[in-house]
Amino acid sequence: MKSLIALAVIAAATIAADQAELAIGTAFDAPDHVADKLVADGLARLADAPAAKQAKAVRVRLLVANEHGQPNDVRDLPAKVAEVLVKAGDADDDKAAVAYAAGLPQNQKKQDKA
Repeated sequence: MKSLIALAVIAAATIAADQAELAIGTAFDAPDHVADKLVADGLARLADAPAAKQAKAVRVRLLVANEHGQPNDVRDLPAKVAEVLVKAGDADDDKAAVAYAAGLPQNQKKQDKA
């Protein structure tokens, strides 16, 4: 058994017949052969993986509403999470797309009125 952290939503019954859907960031245990496949597919990472390796963030423009925000929100996400979202068409990591969205009012810092 290996301890993992979900980097993408993992469908119900992927690991065991009675397993519920696992949300991004959920810690769970899986048999070695299943864990190795989930890690290789970018759906999970080892729970005891070095923090420095997982710390790299990628700035993305969200294209659909999800647990990370609303369409056109700009977010810095862990590289593996960003990769999964971009591959699914739920986010865009193109610099021009991110720059465009960064200029939208919803991504501007709110000014405090004195």
